[in-house]
Amino acid sequence: MKRRAAITIVAAAALLAGLSSVLLTVSCARPVPPVPSVPLSGLDADVRAVIQKARDEAVAQPESGQATGRLGMVLEAHTLYQPAVLAFQRAIRLEPNEFAWRYYLAIALEHTSRPEDALAAVSDALRIRPDYTPAVLKRGALLLKLGRFQESDAVLEPLLAQNPNSAETLYNLGRVKFAQGDFTVAEDLYRRACEAYPTYGAAWFGLAETERRLGRGAESEKNYRLAESYKDRNPPSRDQLFAEVQKLATGIETRLTEAKRLMDRRQFDEASRIYKDVLAQHPDNPDSLVNLLYMAQFPNQSSPEEVEALYATASRTNPDVPKVYLYYGTALASQGKYALAVAAIEKGISLKPDDGEAQSWLADVMMRQHRPAEAIEHYRLALKVEPSFRPARLMLGQLLITTGRSREAIPELVPALQGNDKMTPVFLMTLAQAYANSGDPAKATEYLKQARPLVLQSGPPQLLAQIDQGLAQLGSRR
Repeated sequence: MKRRAAITIVAAAALLAGLSSVLLTVSCARPVPPVPSVPLSGLDADVRAVIQKARDEAVAQPESGQATGRLGMVLEAHTLYQPAVLAFQRAIRLEPNEFAWRYYLAIALEHTSRPEDALAAVSDALRIRPDYTPAVLKRGALLLKLGRFQESDAVLEPLLAQNPNSAETLYNLGRVKFAQGDFTVAEDLYRRACEAYPTYGAAWFGLAETERRLGRGAESEKNYRLAESYKDRNPPSRDQLFAEVQKLATGIETRLTEAKRLMDRRQFDEASRIYKDVLAQHPDNPDSLVNLLYMAQFPNQSSPEEVEALYATASRTNPDVPKVYLYYGTALASQGKYALAVAAIEKGISLKPDDGEAQSWLADVMMRQHRPAEAIEHYRLALKVEPSFRPARLMLGQLLITTGRSREAIPELVPALQGNDKMTPVFLMTLAQAYANSGDPAKATEYLKQARPLVLQSGPPQLLAQIDQGLAQLGSRR
């Protein structure tokens, strides 16, 4: 009995010692920080409401990492990165084993110009979930940003081995090799990234920069042009976690910015959906009305009835905005209603006479009406306002040629050769036609020979046959 009692006493002492240790650890631990305050002044009303709701929920559930983490997600979705950092740090204290909070924290820290802290956060996240590819890519990119090239290489090489056709991994590894001065390998990686995703603007730019270092000037210039054509185009994101953040973005300004970005990329279906959603809540929103009218000229975007409804609202609520009438006119022209289109565009010009775009559109409609003399006049008015308006200059030159005024076309086309873009070969070919028609085959041959290498570099391939046919007709070899 005495021995059993002694054992019990020893066990109790050990238990008390352990309990004291736990209590000491708890008492010495830093307290969980409070739910961060968020400055809401200046924000869109919709954004204020969603942030306030998320914060109220976090305050009402002080022990919930999920509630605080969601607040951080809402803040990150609206680019309020500084308070988002505080929210994610609090969520991590409440739920230390949740991968998402550490990953989102890394993104927020990077946006607050703290790459070292962001690297630490994403490294912690990967200890919980080492197979999340977007986080591995993020770690490799942060190491590159910090100049730790060998470490970045060691992170990205295994990722590429797992998926050799990942455009993002190829691009990021290309950046590492470029930074290390290994331009031959960088060129191969950038080229493979462009092959994996042909409209990857940043990869084309990286390829152009690398080729310039390797002394391949002609290829470099071609790829710089492609980079400009595909500017801001990236492969579809595979980051499912960050997609959850993006879904929380709200507010009219956020939606309008995204819709404009999609419209500029000619992703009209997606842009139209956003603009129509905005109009459901804000029926008089001028950006949505005007841009929906603009997109109505393209196939399958708006029915004639929808165009009329958009115009009725836009002209009633924004009667002094010239683009309301201009884009109503382009929509009518796409329906073949040319007389009504001319009247609408002329109304826009009456409000803004120095609008080169409107003058060019009026010329275009008059061409469809078989009124070439008036079309020429309006193309010239467009160029008087905007001399660098290359599409209008090309259309004017071609129209002068087709109406038997080739000599007049030459001085209109020559200024376009000061620029260099994907339209340059077409300008050269049009000039060649004008000179050939004017009885100067030597000049025509010269311009066709200038156009040929540009088409070989950047296309389109169908122009090459036309150039070669023109040279043959002029009695010249390539």
